[in-house]
Amino acid sequence: MSSEHQSLTLIAKSKSTRHRLKPWSLLMIYESAKRLLPASAMPRSRNDRRLDSRLKADKQSVLLTLALAFLLATGSNAWSQTSSGYPEYQVKAEMLFRIAEFVNWPSEAFSGPDQPFVIAIAGRDPFNSYLISRAVAERIHDRKVSVVPFEAENHKSYHLVFIERSEHKRLDKLLSEVTGKPVLTVGDTDEFAKHGAHIGFQIIEGRMRFNVNLGSAEKSRLQIPAALLRLASRVYGELKK
Repeated sequence: MSSEHQSLTLIAKSKSTRHRLKPWSLLMIYESAKRLLPASAMPRSRNDRRLDSRLKADKQSVLLTLALAFLLATGSNAWSQTSSGYPEYQVKAEMLFRIAEFVNWPSEAFSGPDQPFVIAIAGRDPFNSYLISRAVAERIHDRKVSVVPFEAENHKSYHLVFIERSEHKRLDKLLSEVTGKPVLTVGDTDEFAKHGAHIGFQIIEGRMRFNVNLGSAEKSRLQIPAALLRLASRVYGELKK
């Protein structure tokens, strides 16, 4: 059986077994999907670099959408079969990586090509070190990923801040420290997105969802593409014309 046929078979089977899929299984499907978009489909002419770049970007967008869509399709039955004691946050961790790949940061958000993508956790670590261990093997916008505890004095070095649910009482203070800066804020619940965080997770009928606050994203000079907005359950605010 060819590798492409195996990839198609894996994705087809997933449609009937999504209730048994785990976050790592979803990543296997994501990797398998890459083989469905072979390099031979890309233009071979050296003079057609612009089209080549555009098609590569389209390919990446398709893969990201596929990966995030599978994560959104994962129900709480799948969470209960993960080995960790914090299965909900395994799903949230995987979604953080995929969402971050969608969002575009301004060039000044990074001091240089070797600067890592820094994720800060505000509050306790609900991932039980899962996010830290997964970050070792991850890349966001072709950058290594570093996970650190949130410290106000270092907020300029962060690119994404995950706000744990116990921090809701000091949400305004947390957001004020990064307002206007290219730092993506992701809240543990939908209440965070309603009150100014860029993205808020929400569980609806046993499935993980997320909502987006466009107004807040614009103030932070972060670009959230339509592909990500189409996957959101709810979008707050509007971009200025």
